[in-house]
Amino acid sequence: MTSVPPEATAARLHGSVLLVGPGWLGQPTAVQLAARGATVATLQRSARTATHPDVSALTGDIADAVRGPESTAALQAIVRSALPAPIDHLVVCVAPSRARGDDYGIYPQAAAGAAALANALGIRSVLYVSSTGVYDRQDGSEVTEMSAIEPRDARVQALYDAEQRIATLARNHDATVRIVRAAGLYGPQRDPAARLAAPAFATGDVWCNFSWRDDVVSAIVHLLQYDRTPGVRVFNCADGTPLRSSSIASTLIGRPITAPAEQTPRDNAAPVRSGRSNQRINVDALLATGWRPSAPTVYDGLRLLGHQVPLTPATS
Repeated sequence: MTSVPPEATAARLHGSVLLVGPGWLGQPTAVQLAARGATVATLQRSARTATHPDVSALTGDIADAVRGPESTAALQAIVRSALPAPIDHLVVCVAPSRARGDDYGIYPQAAAGAAALANALGIRSVLYVSSTGVYDRQDGSEVTEMSAIEPRDARVQALYDAEQRIATLARNHDATVRIVRAAGLYGPQRDPAARLAAPAFATGDVWCNFSWRDDVVSAIVHLLQYDRTPGVRVFNCADGTPLRSSSIASTLIGRPITAPAEQTPRDNAAPVRSGRSNQRINVDALLATGWRPSAPTVYDGLRLLGHQVPLTPATS
């Protein structure tokens, strides 16, 4: 099941788009871009049959763009076989592949390759999908696009390095770069209901943030048409309704859950366990562009997935 907001099919998007990483998020993004009128090609490391008649599937490794002149030229030829110059937009939706044994280093590698390919092909509009995990707050604080980033582990460092590499296009090549930091992706084929309803989920009683997959798709499509002035623009992308883990679990199982007092870090308290953020994502910047989520809470998204969720759950 998918749900794309009405505004996501309204305005036409002319020109051509190269999308790197047509996976769970990237493929529906490519389809929506094509539905808007763009000429779209996707680039992935493994050969794949096109899943949509209006989207060309190309095989190539974006990291080849920084592996020497021959590799770079070969990659450019692959792209130009489907998208003759000029290419209007580059969208990067790369995530580690378990099957390939990727680690977090895939993020900066892909970003460096994307920056090099965009420069070589003269692409001056780039959108890179990152994660709100880059903030890595564990004290329940609110984070905006202006919040400081202080990497403390390999994943956060990789996310931060990737953003810095893609941003060089704006600093060195006068491009328009949009960095979309998505939070807690879920949706079709990624149903979090069982995990969220488990009593263990309430442990720590942390703030949680979510993004319905198709809302991130609509944000990407929307932002490609928003303000082409050169420079870097960062947008947090979430449903805009942070919720405590205890509130979510209690709502889904229909009874209160109280986490042990010694494991309940409220705002400004001790950090929670490593790997789990405790932060409230502010999305005012994205809302100011005119974008709106179709699932404004995780409960709305769970209903879209077919779950019976009370209409008036607690929201704090």
